Amino acid sequence: CWAEQQMPMIVANAFWLDALHNCETDRPLQLSFDRHRVFDEHRTGRETSISFQFDNDLSKAFLTSASTYNIKLEYLALVSYYPFLFKLANNESDICIVMNNHGRSKPELMSIIRMFVNALPMRCQINSNHSFHEFVQYVQTIATQTFEHSYFPLQRILAQHPHISRPTFLDVFFGFVSFATTEDNHNELTVGDVSIYTMPYSIKINTDEIASKFDFSLSIIHDTITDQLSCTIDASLDLFNPSTTYKIEQRFQIVLQQLFTSDLINETCQSIHESSIMLPNEKILMESINNT
Repeated sequence: CWAEQQMPMIVANAFWLDALHNCETDRPLQLSFDRHRVFDEHRTGRETSISFQFDNDLSKAFLTSASTYNIKLEYLALVSYYPFLFKLANNESDICIVMNNHGRSKPELMSIIRMFVNALPMRCQINSNHSFHEFVQYVQTIATQTFEHSYFPLQRILAQHPHISRPTFLDVFFGFVSFATTEDNHNELTVGDVSIYTMPYSIKINTDEIASKFDFSLSIIHDTITDQLSCTIDASLDLFNPSTTYKIEQRFQIVLQQLFTSDLINETCQSIHESSIMLPNEKILMESINNT
């Protein structure tokens, strides 16, 4: 009957009201900006992009952690992204970003992110006293619940908050791609008898710039053939200098090393607050200041 057909939408409506309750979705996440955009300033779409490969030890440690905690790789990538944003935004504990729902009926299409998908708010309220193990469980829970209700359109989620004129969580993106590469073609997927080629969500302008719609974007890519992982960070040139983006990429590598190859992951009592995004030269400077 009609009522039964509407029940999933009623349930999802209630879920999203609760999930974003008291969330300041119009307050920008204060990252390491070099410049700030005026509210109505034109967005150029020009960005700089930096990519790096996980080394073999880090890839192995990441995959082992996913197996140990029985968590999807995508969710474990989120586990690393949130503490990174927490530190980058000066210990901002209520973080809402945007992801794409790529849980299509055809699993072969799951790696074509940002196409035929529904954008989802992904909110994380960080308890900095959580141990790594506790934080993994928390992120797994919120991510699972969010994707279970991902059929609810973004437009209807935003309509629940009519006082918000511009939802700034849409400016910070996280993506995860898992697909198989071959020597012949690194971007080909097969659906039935049809070959589909994955395309980047950004447009190349020159060797240093791309065009995209996000202020800050981080994507983790998993090659299921080699079991290797890589990361791409895109940052708006309206807000970030290329040198700043490079430092941000270095800081994220430091967080990954701390979470997955250091003792932090093994010490269940150690809080995620103890992770650091300080660069080696910054640590040396800080130590010298403390010793004077």
